Amino acid sequence: MALAIKHLPDDAPDFYSAIVAPTAIDSAAIQVVQEAVNDAVLFVPVKTSAAELRAQGLLRERELPQMWHCRGGESDMEKIVKHMSVIPAEFKHSVSMEYERLFALGGPACRKQANQFLVRQSKRFRGVAV
Repeated sequence: MALAIKHLPDDAPDFYSAIVAPTAIDSAAIQVVQEAVNDAVLFVPVKTSAAELRAQGLLRERELPQMWHCRGGESDMEKIVKHMSVIPAEFKHSVSMEYERLFALGGPACRKQANQFLVRQSKRFRGVAV
């Protein structure tokens, strides 16, 4: 079932003209809005990588996963902290992200897979001088 589209007249106002239409009440505020709407900087897309955001201090690297199993007095956090302690700092963020990705798939099987991934990663660095 197709919906009929109503054609607007040529002189119909657009969205922004309704926002910046002059009124006597707050002309100063409208002037600021009008300048912002006409500001080209707002509409220039800027591609910023996660590495650049981390370098600027706007995005922190994770030292531990933010999601883990914790229910009914049972928690994986002690095991996670133990295994993450042997992983060098430069790899902790990527290991944490992969652990969360595996854990977020859901269910006991995915929790087990995430924990096994963490054990494998910690075994790679056990006994390595940091």
